[in-house]
Amino acid sequence: MNRRAGLHISSVILVFISGFFASSRAQTRMAEQSLSLSGGLYAASGVGTNPYFGGAYNYNILGGRYFVEAAIGVGSLESKTLAAVSKAQLFASDHLVTYGFGVAYDAMPTGYTPFVMLGVAGVNQGGETSFAGVIGLGKRMPLPGFLGSNSLGFRYDIRDQIFTQRISNTESFIVHNIAATVGLQVYF
Repeated sequence: MNRRAGLHISSVILVFISGFFASSRAQTRMAEQSLSLSGGLYAASGVGTNPYFGGAYNYNILGGRYFVEAAIGVGSLESKTLAAVSKAQLFASDHLVTYGFGVAYDAMPTGYTPFVMLGVAGVNQGGETSFAGVIGLGKRMPLPGFLGSNSLGFRYDIRDQIFTQRISNTESFIVHNIAATVGLQVYF
């Protein structure tokens, strides 16, 4: 199964999970602000897929129907395939850092329909930073009464960071780096 087919299947599963939680929180109003910690996978074009961890701050507008987000994430660019095949290293290091800002629309903040997001990001791959456009979808689901708290929630995100890249002396080309994460959200 290729990477894109796996992400499509994951998307369907996550929408199903969000529908499962939707019935218990149908009348929940989303708090004005939230922080989240997430973990998942980062698929860097031409490099491979590695673990990825991040955090985000959300400011909700109109009960969570719209929100702005500032996010940061860290991961690795390690590629066993590239190391075995070419013994070449594409970047000065294997470190990955992303940071971004986005605006999202959630038609059903307490329902099961995913939000859509547009934004910008900085993608630092091994010391080389690129400016990226970001499109994505996901869902933030408050879980009232979970662990005795009304301020906890679950979230999932899939983001496509689109930018141009040049490796060595090749012509620049467009890359699509995909981040897929799940995590916990704290509302306040």
